[in-house]
Amino acid sequence: MSNNNTSQAPASGAQDKINKFFEDRDWKFYAAVAAGVTLAGAGAYYLTQPPAVPKKKAAKKTKGKKAAPQDASSSSTATPAPATASDKETKPATAAPSTEAAATEPADHTSLSDEAIEQLTTEERAKVAQGLKEKGNKMFGAKKYEEAIDAYTQAIRFKKDPIFFSNRAACHSFLGNNKQVIADSNEALALDPTYIKAINRRAQAFEKENQLEDALYDFSCVCILEGFKNDNAGKSMERLLQQIASTRAKEIIETKPHRLPSTAYVNAYLDSFRPATIDVPTITDESSGDFFFAKAFRATLDKDYETAAEAIDKAVELGCSAAYQALALNMKGTYVFLMGDSQGALEYLNKAIEADPKYVQSYIKRSSIYIEQQDVASAFKDFETAIQVNPSDPDVYYHRGQIRYISNDYESAANDYSESIALDDTFVFAHVQLGVVQYKMGSVSKSMTTFKNTLQKFAQSADVHNYYGELLADQQKFAEAVDMFSKAIELDPKNPIPYINKAMLKHQAFKEADEAISLCKKAFDADPACDAAVASLGQLYLERGEPEEALKYYNLAIDLARTQPELEHAISYVEATKTQIK
Repeated sequence: MSNNNTSQAPASGAQDKINKFFEDRDWKFYAAVAAGVTLAGAGAYYLTQPPAVPKKKAAKKTKGKKAAPQDASSSSTATPAPATASDKETKPATAAPSTEAAATEPADHTSLSDEAIEQLTTEERAKVAQGLKEKGNKMFGAKKYEEAIDAYTQAIRFKKDPIFFSNRAACHSFLGNNKQVIADSNEALALDPTYIKAINRRAQAFEKENQLEDALYDFSCVCILEGFKNDNAGKSMERLLQQIASTRAKEIIETKPHRLPSTAYVNAYLDSFRPATIDVPTITDESSGDFFFAKAFRATLDKDYETAAEAIDKAVELGCSAAYQALALNMKGTYVFLMGDSQGALEYLNKAIEADPKYVQSYIKRSSIYIEQQDVASAFKDFETAIQVNPSDPDVYYHRGQIRYISNDYESAANDYSESIALDDTFVFAHVQLGVVQYKMGSVSKSMTTFKNTLQKFAQSADVHNYYGELLADQQKFAEAVDMFSKAIELDPKNPIPYINKAMLKHQAFKEADEAISLCKKAFDADPACDAAVASLGQLYLERGEPEEALKYYNLAIDLARTQPELEHAISYVEATKTQIK
């Protein structure tokens, strides 16, 4: 089944799908706690989208005229309305005017000393305070905010009610006195810690004062207290999380050195290419670029990636002979790409193609960078060129299938995987990904047959068992899925991903939180740089009600992050977790 001439770009809308894929693809991928284990594109750095979290419906809003801040009647808190004076007239203290005057002429009481106010009964003070509050509401409705502030201030002298402080804060808000809004909201919350209007108003003032973390905390409290039904507070919380994360990520990334990701990630990327057959130079001259290229090549085979990255740097710096120059530039571009510097990698791969326009792998790797940069047209143009150079290279079809897969063009992806297998059926990931895409297309029976055949053909492959386990979990065949993950761990104990998949299944399907944490810790021990293990532990501890422990892992995720988007995700989770600790 040949499709050598089908190198066209994906159908209209694929660019949007790919953009959405990269927006959704985050470092917390494997920690997603949704029903079933999420499927992953086999053997590559292209991860499938995490399951969408259903949004809760926002509470319906009613439109109406702006009213005075009658917090007692309009707030969703349980704050009771201020007490009113008894219907029975009570004789006031000698120095105070009658309660009848208090009800009709509250301003007459403003000259009373604090000592005189203390002489009034509780009922009398409440009645005077209510009258002053009503005066303040009237002034507020007339937009006479200074006069309203005076009235609420006088009301507070007679009765310290959270509503009076909150109403005065509302006046200050309209006058732009943000610090006073915060101060009055603090007073209101000291009297009623769950007073939602005061929390919300303080959050807005904090944001205006650029106290973003404080604002985030308050908006988060509003969301929690109202059962996430306050759409405006929810949007404000998300906006602030993004703003805080973006600002901090930009600051960190400026001084953060490029570094390699986890061993699992590097393995997945490099294993997505068939092994290269190269006559490695045997030169022993350590001043030669060829010597360091050979060292980098051998270190890569040994999975000693740090040594390989250092050696290839030296090889390119010294310069290699014509026979190895394109290979060295290709390898340099690969490691630069893995370190998160897409633009730098693109420059090296461009040089590799200039050095040897017939080396197909450079086009494939460059297409990966174009996809990272969301330049789909250029990526497909590189595939077309690669096929023209060598129409029998199976890697071209496998990697083009990966891009079609994340574009949701499953039929074309299946054709590409099949073509890759037809050209070379010894590459395990082409078989695995074919089974995954068949499953995505709804051909469950065909997918299961593909996986069973692949298990027979590659019985010692941990990856086959791992990905088959994911499909079984998605079908709620949990016991069989656990067996597959366990077998994958047995076959490759240094691969953290099967531990994480098994942990998530234990947590979701069997409610075994302790076992899930234990498995994730084993994943972390297997690869301490595995961001998926770190994120999973953070999520599990958070769900277990241990935010302090979760925060340790989320902070570690910031250290592990290599790119600005990864940093933004990590920082977002740190800030969100902090709100549960305050």
